[in-house]
Amino acid sequence: MLSISYYKFFEFLFIFICLPLLFFYKILPPFFIIPILWILTFYIIYITSVGSSKVIFDKIEKSDLYYVLKRFFYFACFLFIFTYIFYEDRLFNFILEKPKVFIFVLFLYPILSVIPQELIFRKFFLFRYKLIFRKEALIILNALVFSFIHIIFQNYIAVLFSLVGGYIFMKTYIESKSFTLVCIEHSLYGNFIFTVGLGEFFYHGNIT
Repeated sequence: MLSISYYKFFEFLFIFICLPLLFFYKILPPFFIIPILWILTFYIIYITSVGSSKVIFDKIEKSDLYYVLKRFFYFACFLFIFTYIFYEDRLFNFILEKPKVFIFVLFLYPILSVIPQELIFRKFFLFRYKLIFRKEALIILNALVFSFIHIIFQNYIAVLFSLVGGYIFMKTYIESKSFTLVCIEHSLYGNFIFTVGLGEFFYHGNIT
């Protein structure tokens, strides 16, 4: 029987290395992404709730929310300028071409994608590995695996932006200890990426 340390090791390999590679090499089809995210979500809710009565969503400190919004403003400016310089033809094209679908995505993205991602990459990751790695090493490792999983989209924009995003989100979660706050932050960045016109780098196929 595997010891808990071996179990955690193989669990890490399966979730954070093997699954992305299975999608990258198209062994698993793209439409399995969301279902697998939610299968992992239920597994993680079970794992992290054993012996604990804590709710998933928690209160937010106003000072933490203010800092997150302030930082988001600067990154939003960067994303706008980046898109304008390198992908001007995509700038706001989603809103202009498919406004109804855009609104639909703004509401569904946080629920279907952000919440499971944050459960997996922040709540579960910290729960499993906080006793193994120091704070800064944990944040860097989390950013790396969060970036790596985005190889499933097969473009460098998704990988590089997710590296930065992973670092920011994990730092927010560790420092604020608020799952709700990091979900809000992730939703802000993700929805703005769709808004500014870079959403095509973060999903498979066409949004119709």
